Amino acid sequence: MRSARRTLLFASRLAVAGVAVGFGACAGVQQTTVEMDPMTFQVVDQGGRITVEEMDPAVLFRDGNRAFEAGDWATAARKYGLVHAQFPESRFAIVSAYNAALALEHDGKCEAALPLYRHVVAKTSGSKDAQDALFRVAACGETLGRWELTLETCDEILRPHNPTIGIVDRIGARVHRGFARQKLGQLALAERDFKEALAEFQRHLDVPALGKSPEVSLAQFQIGELYRDLFASIRFKLPTDRMARDLQDKSNFFLMAQSAYLKTLRLQHANYAVVAGYRLGALYEVMYDDMMAAEIPPELTRDEVEEYYEELRSKIRPLLVRAIDIYERNLRMGQRLGTTSDWVERTETNLARLKEVLRQDSTREAEAQLRQPN
Repeated sequence: MRSARRTLLFASRLAVAGVAVGFGACAGVQQTTVEMDPMTFQVVDQGGRITVEEMDPAVLFRDGNRAFEAGDWATAARKYGLVHAQFPESRFAIVSAYNAALALEHDGKCEAALPLYRHVVAKTSGSKDAQDALFRVAACGETLGRWELTLETCDEILRPHNPTIGIVDRIGARVHRGFARQKLGQLALAERDFKEALAEFQRHLDVPALGKSPEVSLAQFQIGELYRDLFASIRFKLPTDRMARDLQDKSNFFLMAQSAYLKTLRLQHANYAVVAGYRLGALYEVMYDDMMAAEIPPELTRDEVEEYYEELRSKIRPLLVRAIDIYERNLRMGQRLGTTSDWVERTETNLARLKEVLRQDSTREAEAQLRQPN
């Protein structure tokens, strides 16, 4: 970014001479000269927009703080960046590097933030500041989809020689490492990280900072996601003996995912609770859809196929009823928690769909009864 700027540096030393009462010096008044500290300015051309910066680290840092608080991420990153680049020995230098990276991250420029975070880690190795910067590197890795980066960074945070890591950060690092492993397809290792994080949580229930922890809820939720993916991957295929095994496996993964989502709900984190509620309803909905999409023996006649589907619908209708009930409960919970996320909208959409499916099934049944002879 700095290489694209054309800059002109100049210094100005101000002198005030002939200080006196009135507009000019009077006879007999002693002449004095006051020399002030150098004031350095930087004229910056940013794509045709000219700005003049007073090159004082305290002033730049103050202006950066004001811009950050106002959500002006670009200005904040520029002000902090000048402190970091032009005043590396200043007491503001390290915190400015971190704040510049944070402003860039807020501005969606994670790639540009990474070198600044790494600079903080190198300059403050072994400190809480270095640990905080490492967590931001891991977060940038997640945002960028660079899961290896997140995994390696969480490994570094969790190294035994790190003397500053507390229980909250240890749980957070385990959970985000597990999330990275899950994205990389290392499912068994991911589940182990999530379960170890939850076990640490159970051992430290007396720690107030862990109450309603998003990382704890994320760990519990992602265990549900692991089993949901396995559940969703199974389709009912012929022959019938394979279909029986598929039903058994799918049902087992269903129950494991359901258990994890229910535990997530009990943790009552506003965001993850609503997502878990949606996923619970979706489990029943997907089971219904997959059973309706199951392969049927090719030797069945058309009438036999219709009879088969009518019988199947009647058997698995409770899945729809249960899904509708869960979706309705989830909407009420979202309203109670004040959540207005996409998951609430998805819940509303799925609820409307299932009510229509149930209505059509009821209409189909009524028509079938009318066709039956008295």
